[in-house]
Amino acid sequence: MFEDFIDEMRRFQRELNRSFGEFWDRDDIKALPFRSNSLRTPLTDLEETDKEVIARFDVPGVEKKDIQLNVTSNRIEVKVEKKQEAKVEKKGMYKEERSYRGFYRAMMLPSEVVADKAKASYKNGVLEVTMPKAENKKKSKIDIE
Repeated sequence: MFEDFIDEMRRFQRELNRSFGEFWDRDDIKALPFRSNSLRTPLTDLEETDKEVIARFDVPGVEKKDIQLNVTSNRIEVKVEKKQEAKVEKKGMYKEERSYRGFYRAMMLPSEVVADKAKASYKNGVLEVTMPKAENKKKSKIDIE
């Protein structure tokens, strides 16, 4: 009876190990920010109104100067690179630290926009980009013969 219980516990442990191994090996999990120090994908909101497209990116802990923003008529791209170095030298002690923080996101816009009229603001770790929509070209109804 006790051996059956131990065998069942071992089987359960093997099943858990297999399940978690498959979970951590998934591509979408490997891309999460805590898996590596590479560029992270910032949380993003995209809103479309009648006259404009508004994109909001969460990029906390960086300064405006660290943000690169590119907008085309149908695409927006945000890249952030922040590198820091700190050195401390005291009698008998030397300490040097480096850190790197990066964010990257490129996405297609739901409507065509006028890129050179886009406006961006950065406040409290949120980058907001407002892009006016391009004028809709009037559609023509075509009769089929």
